[in-house]
Amino acid sequence: MLRLPKGVPLFEKLDASNLQLDAVVLKLKNGCFTGYASITFDQANSVLVFESGKLISALFENSADVRYNSFEALNALAEQMAAGSSSVLNVYRLSGDLTLCVHALLQGEVRYCGQALGLIDIKNLLERIKSEQMNCCLRIYTADHSSMIFYKGGEPLGFFHDGSEEIEASPGNSQQLTQDPAAKLDLYSTAGIDELMPQDLLEMFNIDSIWKSAVSKQQARLSGS
Repeated sequence: MLRLPKGVPLFEKLDASNLQLDAVVLKLKNGCFTGYASITFDQANSVLVFESGKLISALFENSADVRYNSFEALNALAEQMAAGSSSVLNVYRLSGDLTLCVHALLQGEVRYCGQALGLIDIKNLLERIKSEQMNCCLRIYTADHSSMIFYKGGEPLGFFHDGSEEIEASPGNSQQLTQDPAAKLDLYSTAGIDELMPQDLLEMFNIDSIWKSAVSKQQARLSGS
């Protein structure tokens, strides 16, 4: 499942099992928040990306690697939260440029997932990224840490690692992660940032209705059991 580097923390490790999705989203909207919120469950993970209070991306992914975006992601997340599942909320502030990179990533496609880093010819992979002029993101990670390298037209755009708020010019802990025998690698193709037209999902979909529908479904399940 996709776990992003941590960014600059606004909230971390909050118990989300009794939170309402609509309340969380509207708090970030009203605060003109830029960055991302993650809500992590035992068998699933969700990411909500905000730019100046606009909800521009929503991703929900479970342990079977089933991924939902946009409206389907919000529905899946609402139903998981309405069930009162054990969960943790983290909210990290990012710059506008880095937020758009994360937005592009969430709109992209998985090319490789969970590949053991030690079994990959990194030099050959980087040459391929350059020769094919890829727009992509490499994610290098362990169980505890994650780092990303964004590429535009085959050239490195910058790094995103734990504690980053901006796109970084230096690799930070990326080099240390590559030395970890447990490190893995994902490769995501992405749309060009200049091709993306971020839309506010809160203008497209009624988050209050999504939440109320999820609560009604959960109540129906409980009354029928």
